[in-house]
Amino acid sequence: MTLQDPAALYPHHLAVLQQRAGQALARGGFDHLVVPSGTLHYQVFDDRDYPYAVNPHFKAWLPLTRVPNSWMVFTPGKRPQVIFHQPFDYWHVVPDAPSGWWVEHFDIHIIRTPDEALPLLPANAARCAILGEPQSALGAFVPNNPAPVLDYLHWHRAYKTPYEIALMHQAQVLGVRGRRAAEAAFRNGADEFSIHMAYCQAVARTPANCHTATSWH
Repeated sequence: MTLQDPAALYPHHLAVLQQRAGQALARGGFDHLVVPSGTLHYQVFDDRDYPYAVNPHFKAWLPLTRVPNSWMVFTPGKRPQVIFHQPFDYWHVVPDAPSGWWVEHFDIHIIRTPDEALPLLPANAARCAILGEPQSALGAFVPNNPAPVLDYLHWHRAYKTPYEIALMHQAQVLGVRGRRAAEAAFRNGADEFSIHMAYCQAVARTPANCHTATSWH
């Protein structure tokens, strides 16, 4: 099977998402779709964070999975907006500057601290459908997850765009590589932990996030 280039399929995918979002907002009576990427969760009484998991509604719009404290804003009739959190940090790895085939489709704002997102978000939080977890709240922008909006979007997530199908094909190729490595380890008498590590090594992921290498949506 020939794998299609997701970059060529992305404009159509984005158009579909905008059409769906417009319909969902109309059903819910909102003016703006606001999607936080999610935040880091820290272990109690410690500065170590748990493995970060991006908001699936955020990564549906953007090929970004490691950008906590970022936002996507869509207002029907306008270009979607990305508020991209890229902190100054000498201790932790920070996201690279936005680049690639997706950037031309968004108005992008770089912020250095989470609070810098506030003046870039819509003026009236009450007019926003904010999709996310409670920890993503920023000022008045508290995720409300309105049912009319979420129900419509979740229903249509079952209908994959060609872009999403292409990414699923890529994930399958990677998954096959990992499963073949796991099978080889099993047949060589490896224990369960070693089999899992063989899978992770084959897909070039850490044990904490190797499942994300072989899943899309």
